[in-house]
Amino acid sequence: MAKTLSFTDMSPRTVKIGDTTTSFTLICGNDNVATDLTKVTSITVKLGNTSGYLKSATVDPASLTDPTTGQVTVNFTADLMTSLPAGSYSIEVWVVDSTGTSIYPSDGSTGFTITNNIQSANGSTITTITFDDFVEAMNKAASTIAKGDKGDKGDTGTVDNAGLTTAPAFVELKTQVDNSAIGTNLYVDTRDFDNSSVWSTFNNWSKTGDKYDGLTVMKGAQNYNGLGQAIQAKKGETYTFAVYARYASGTGTSYIYFRLTDANTNISSAAVSLDENWKRVSGTVTVTEDGPINVRIERGGLNTNTLLIAGLKLERGSEATDWCPNPSEILTQSDYAKIQAAIIALGGSLK
Repeated sequence: MAKTLSFTDMSPRTVKIGDTTTSFTLICGNDNVATDLTKVTSITVKLGNTSGYLKSATVDPASLTDPTTGQVTVNFTADLMTSLPAGSYSIEVWVVDSTGTSIYPSDGSTGFTITNNIQSANGSTITTITFDDFVEAMNKAASTIAKGDKGDKGDTGTVDNAGLTTAPAFVELKTQVDNSAIGTNLYVDTRDFDNSSVWSTFNNWSKTGDKYDGLTVMKGAQNYNGLGQAIQAKKGETYTFAVYARYASGTGTSYIYFRLTDANTNISSAAVSLDENWKRVSGTVTVTEDGPINVRIERGGLNTNTLLIAGLKLERGSEATDWCPNPSEILTQSDYAKIQAAIIALGGSLK
């Protein structure tokens, strides 16, 4: 008996990049007869493309509205959409019950499409790759390019800096870069907390071994020992900090502090009430003077609860948006292909 996987008649089969409200509804079946999912213990949805497996998401069996119909709803959250470019994809549903693991469909896979939104399609955004990777690639390519005879030294010449920085093309590019910071996570290492050197008071925090929405959960049990990073800021700029947070037990108050690192003085703080349920909390500040600021979340004084946090994000502007990694932590195959093409055009090679 063949296992089948199909979309419901009313389910979309396409989602745009950046759309985190669309969901697909699929039917697990045996020879297109709906499977009863009443007694399943876990459901995992796995995504892939022609290159193979990419990522997965879990579906809580308790969330199924009518398990007897075999219907499974896949929500395209910000975490699931992250790093998935436009293109064709395959989807499988892995169902575990007392008899073992069933994979739907058993033959081939069911397809769906991710399409560009208007911003990504018109090329107005700037894709960021890691600077270190770019430098390494360019150095490697430079070593493969044949060098000609050295020519005579020419005049030093001068550069019209004022004319350059006021040129319309330069002004447009600067505006584009500034605007691209809106929604960008200015913090790094916010998914797994593997680089202790970028975090303040890191030694007072530890990994719980748990995940929340695919993000590593950290715990802290000392008052006023916040987890944050120093970011260079200018007077008049507005920043918003957001984090998933809860207490291991009980209730209490924690604080989001915006602190001038050089002076070690607070320029703003936001009190957030927490309990044992995860919630996204945030705070916003307009910087009062130039200098590095350290934005962090701390457990309040006279509090004996253990603070649990995940998915820290600091961004420009006054609106808290969904968590995403820092752009420098994302290097897609498309980005690499562009660099490789540019190197080859210069006469180099990159193996």
